[in-house]
Amino acid sequence: MAIKKALEIYLAKSDGTTIKQHIDGLLHQFEVFEKFYPKVLNEKEKQVLKIAIEYHDYGKLNRLFQCKLPVKQRTVKCSGERDDRIPHQYLSPLFLRPLSEKFSKLDVIKIVYAIINHHARGSKYIKGDYAGIDLLLSEIKGNFKDFFSHLGYTKISDETIKFYKKCLTHIIENLGAVKNLNRTFRENPEFVKSVVKLAGLLIKIDHAASGEDLIVEEEPIKGNRERLFLNYLRSQNKLSKLKPFQEKFKDYKNLVLVADTGLGKTGLAVLWSKRKMFYVLPNRTSTNAMFETMKEIFGESKAGLLHSTSLFYVYENAEKEDYTILRDFDNTRNLSKPVTISTADQLFTSVFKYPTYEKTYATLSYSDVVIDEIQGFEPAQIVPMLRQIEETVKLGTRYLIITATLPEIIKNEFEKMGFTVKTNDPETIDKTRRHKVKILEKDIFSVKDDILEKATKDKNILVITNTVSTAQDLYLKLSENLADEHIKVKLLHSRFIWKTRKEKENEIKEDYRKFKRNIWITTQLVEASLDIDFDVLFTEAAPADSLIQRMGRVWRHKNEDYPEEEFNVYILSIVNEKKDVYEKVLREKSLDLIKKYLTEEGFLLSENKREIVEILYSEETLTSLNSKYFDEWKKVEKILNSEWEYLFKSEAHKIFRDIFTFEAIPFVFKEKIKNLVEDYKETKEIVGKSKRKLKRLKILKGINDYKIPVPVYWVLNEKVKNKTPFEVLDKDLNLYILAKYFKYDDRLGVRLDKNELKKNEIEETII
Repeated sequence: MAIKKALEIYLAKSDGTTIKQHIDGLLHQFEVFEKFYPKVLNEKEKQVLKIAIEYHDYGKLNRLFQCKLPVKQRTVKCSGERDDRIPHQYLSPLFLRPLSEKFSKLDVIKIVYAIINHHARGSKYIKGDYAGIDLLLSEIKGNFKDFFSHLGYTKISDETIKFYKKCLTHIIENLGAVKNLNRTFRENPEFVKSVVKLAGLLIKIDHAASGEDLIVEEEPIKGNRERLFLNYLRSQNKLSKLKPFQEKFKDYKNLVLVADTGLGKTGLAVLWSKRKMFYVLPNRTSTNAMFETMKEIFGESKAGLLHSTSLFYVYENAEKEDYTILRDFDNTRNLSKPVTISTADQLFTSVFKYPTYEKTYATLSYSDVVIDEIQGFEPAQIVPMLRQIEETVKLGTRYLIITATLPEIIKNEFEKMGFTVKTNDPETIDKTRRHKVKILEKDIFSVKDDILEKATKDKNILVITNTVSTAQDLYLKLSENLADEHIKVKLLHSRFIWKTRKEKENEIKEDYRKFKRNIWITTQLVEASLDIDFDVLFTEAAPADSLIQRMGRVWRHKNEDYPEEEFNVYILSIVNEKKDVYEKVLREKSLDLIKKYLTEEGFLLSENKREIVEILYSEETLTSLNSKYFDEWKKVEKILNSEWEYLFKSEAHKIFRDIFTFEAIPFVFKEKIKNLVEDYKETKEIVGKSKRKLKRLKILKGINDYKIPVPVYWVLNEKVKNKTPFEVLDKDLNLYILAKYFKYDDRLGVRLDKNELKKNEIEETII
């Protein structure tokens, strides 16, 4: 049977879509892409991508693939087979040999690479050694008759095997292993750039063509961005003209800008971005708020939100329930929106080169990326981000890094990449004297009476501790000593279920505006995620960058100097060393630097805050302190030079477990969640795909309300990992129930039940 005829008969999808129809769908999506982004690829690359599109699913002609599809009427004879044996993308290149006469060797390599990498399955064949190639070719030869005899092919030619082996060998030696890819990137960057863009765009186009009502790229922003931003300012009743620093920096290419909060960094980001835009923030609360702002600036349909629970946020805030919610989310997830607001984990894990990472790199190649508050990340996060920035700049990405402080070690990395780095431009410095600081040689518990005394003076008090357990203990002690009925003591940290945490985050934002005599006990959670403005801060000692972020929650929105005799920031230098999360030498050096830069009246000025952070994280200071910061940095760099599977090895776990979390459900909600899971399973009876999907989304959102982020170290801890710290309630839905000794209520959040700990012979110090 002729191949072209076979493509019109045999299926690509279980919904009855033929391979030919699917290919035509991809070609249509490519036309859309060319229309909106005509200059991303040169003419030769466009030809190569079209060939990759045409041939990418030829492997689905495999009889066993056709037998695997769950359809009632089949076009081939099947004997109960449900295993295609070799992923289809590794069979498709067998049909490419005639093209070697029309395209150069490197162009053929690009086509083969794009095709075999457009799905994740089967990566074992090209992991970095020749054994994978030999295994693949052996399996092809041994199964060839089973695969293609229905088309009239019973034996594969030696020439085809030789052609395919040469292609795969070149890929292994130059692109397969991370170390080989990195070497080729240095030696032949144009080739690698082309390979990554073509492979990534094939993945993206295939995803768009395979979805319902999806599009590879939505129409870009057309209007003048300065006019859009000024219109937004008018709608907010703000002064509708650009600030000097926005005018000054809006046309830079790759820029790192240190600028104080409240000066108009969001406006600069809008003005600076000239192309498709990603706005990256460190946490979900910040991204949600920025998403609302960007919708107002660019229009409701132009902005997408991307983080681990973004679909639930959009669903909850939608004006009506309809299928467009799911369609827009799928387009956002496919990186198709003209403006996307995202957490870093959604974009910057691609640097580990996991299968299909090329889609992210290819999309970034024609995008402008804004990263807000980059200094807020740990080495385990910032080092991969820097590496991905370095690699994608070579592909064509532009970056604007906006931050209130910039460690010297990070500044040096950006300067090596050729970025313009502006740390002390006068227009970016807040001249207001906001923070009058006093350092006390005490712990947070010894000032509980001072906290209460401040509150009696009609002050709103913010207390920030370094650990959740400290916050919980202090909350209990303050609540016990409460004599004034007008004083309210409240608690906020990351270990409340999402439903309660969201209520508390809304409450704390309302409290500082409308009420007085509130005492909010919190953790690092509020450092950057919440736009709040309290009267007085009591905080445990921490590294300078964290302390400065915490100070930013006090006297935040005022335009005049803090006028009072009393201090409005109190730093408690004594912490519980057994459970504190910060390195002692960094805490102590931070306090020394702050003392050095305080004015006679006790003010810490904005320009000095920048200098303190830059000094603290300089190579000279970190070396003199013998800080572990450098060691962590180097260990992460080692991981980046390894294969992506290394992330799952024990050495990598040790580096990442302190910042990685997974979501679990407290034991007290187990029965409620079991009922919701049953409701979810019953949705299969609902007629109509859109209606069924929306019902499932509603149930999943209900389940998500009862989840909490759990640090990975809780369950990897040697003291508990053999004590069943959680159970898997539903593997398909990734639902985990915490053990009984993780007690929960809405007053304190998750904490350890001491009685249950004793039963399980576990020490209390694990959290």
